[in-house]
Amino acid sequence: MTKSCDVAIVGVYGIVGESVMSLLEDHAFPFATVHLLETREAAGGRLMVHGQSQRVEIVEQFDFSQVQLVLFVSDMELAAEWAPKAVQAGCAVVDATGAFRDADIPLVVAEVNPESLSGFAARRIVACPDSEVAQAAVALKPLRDEVGLLSVNIATYQSMSTQGKEQVEALALQTGRLLNGQPAERGAFEKQAAFNLIPRIGEIDENGDSQSELRLADDLRRVLDMPKLPVSATCVLVPIFFGTAQAVQARTEQVIAEKRLGTLMRKAKGVKLLDKPAEGGYPTPVSDATGSDHVWISRLRQDRLEPQSVNLWAVSDNLRKGVALNSLEVAGLLIKDFL
Repeated sequence: MTKSCDVAIVGVYGIVGESVMSLLEDHAFPFATVHLLETREAAGGRLMVHGQSQRVEIVEQFDFSQVQLVLFVSDMELAAEWAPKAVQAGCAVVDATGAFRDADIPLVVAEVNPESLSGFAARRIVACPDSEVAQAAVALKPLRDEVGLLSVNIATYQSMSTQGKEQVEALALQTGRLLNGQPAERGAFEKQAAFNLIPRIGEIDENGDSQSELRLADDLRRVLDMPKLPVSATCVLVPIFFGTAQAVQARTEQVIAEKRLGTLMRKAKGVKLLDKPAEGGYPTPVSDATGSDHVWISRLRQDRLEPQSVNLWAVSDNLRKGVALNSLEVAGLLIKDFL
C-alpha cells in the first residue's frame, strides 16, 4: 500500500501556485488530504483539487497540526514567518521560495540529489533551488556521473516569470503599448524590457557579478555536491513570458564520445533529448518547454577547440518543471522515506 500524508500548500494563488495546482490534476502524488492556504487578504475563493471544489483557507488561522507536511510556494516573507510555526506544530516543510538558505537545510533537486534529504531531520525543512539551478543540475548530472566535471560556464536566458507576476504583467503592458505606437513605461524594470534584452538581474557586487549569478553558482555546487567546482554564470532577462533557456559549456575530467553523449541524455531522469539536424530539430522555451515536465536538451556536442569540453542547449518550463514539479517530487520523496 502506498504511503500518503495530509498536506498543506501555502501560496496557491501565486505564479508558482498556479503551476502546482495544475500538476496536482495531471499527476498522482502521495497526498491524502490537501489543504489550500493563502494570506487573509487573498483567501476565501475556491479551487479544483482532483475534480472537487475546495475552499482556500486562511494561513493565519490554520491549525498546522492537522497535516504532516507543508509546501511553501509563494513569497519568501510568508515562508520565513510561517515555516518555523509549521515545524513547531510537528510538520515537515518543503520551501520553494528561497527563504531558507542555511547550510544545515538540504537543498534538493529530486532527480539529482535525493540522498541529501537524509539531512532534513535537523531542521525539518527542505529547500528547493530556483528554476535556473534545477534545470542546470538536471542537465549536468549525467556528465558529472559519467566523466566528472572540472568547470561549468552558463549563460541563462530567463523569461519574465522567473522574476514574478509583476514582471510578467509589466512586459505585457510594455509590449501592448509599443505595438500600438505608444512609448513603453518602465514599470518594474530599469529599462525597456519588451523587444529588448537585460544583461543584469539583481545588484552587482565589486567583481561585477550579479546576485542571480552568484546564487546560481553557489546553489549548483551544493546540488551537485561539488563545493569546489568553478562555475561562471551570466544571467540575461529576455522578453518572453514563460520558459527559460541556458547555453552551457562543461569541461569534463575525461573526453567523452559524441555518440555516448546522446545515450547519456536519453537515459537521464527528467531529460528529453531533441537534437536533430533536420529543420526544427531543437527545442525552444515557448514551443517545446512550456507546459512540459522535462528539461529539453539540444545542440549537444564536443567543443572543437577543447575536446574535454561539452556544449549544450537546455530549456524548460521554469514554473512548472523548475519549481512546482520539483517541490512536489521532493515532498513525495520525504513522505516515502522519512515521514
